[in-house]
Amino acid sequence: MTTPDPPPGGPSRELRVRAADGWERFMRRVEARTEQAAGPDGYEQHPLLHTRVRDIASRGEGVLTAVIHELHGDGRLVRIAHIRSCAGIEWTASADNIQPAD
Repeated sequence: MTTPDPPPGGPSRELRVRAADGWERFMRRVEARTEQAAGPDGYEQHPLLHTRVRDIASRGEGVLTAVIHELHGDGRLVRIAHIRSCAGIEWTASADNIQPAD
C-alpha cells in the first residue's frame, strides 16, 4: 500500500525530515552553548550570588538574589538575574549585564 500524497501546498516528507533534523541540531547547539549549568529547578549557581552587583543597563546596585534560566517559545534560553536594592525593591536584568559593584 502506498502512502497518500500530501495535500497541495503542504510540505513534502523530505522537507519535514530535513526540518526535524535541523531542529535537533539547533537544540544540541543551544544546550552546548549554556555557559552556566542550571539545576532541575532552573536556578543557576552564579559566582556572584548573594554579593553586591551593578546592573550596567540601569546603573542600579543591589544584592544578586537569584539567576534563573527561562526557555522562551522561540527556543532561546534567557538567563535572568534578580537583584534586590538596599531599599528592598527587587528588579530583573539580563545576567550578562551584571558585574561586581566596586
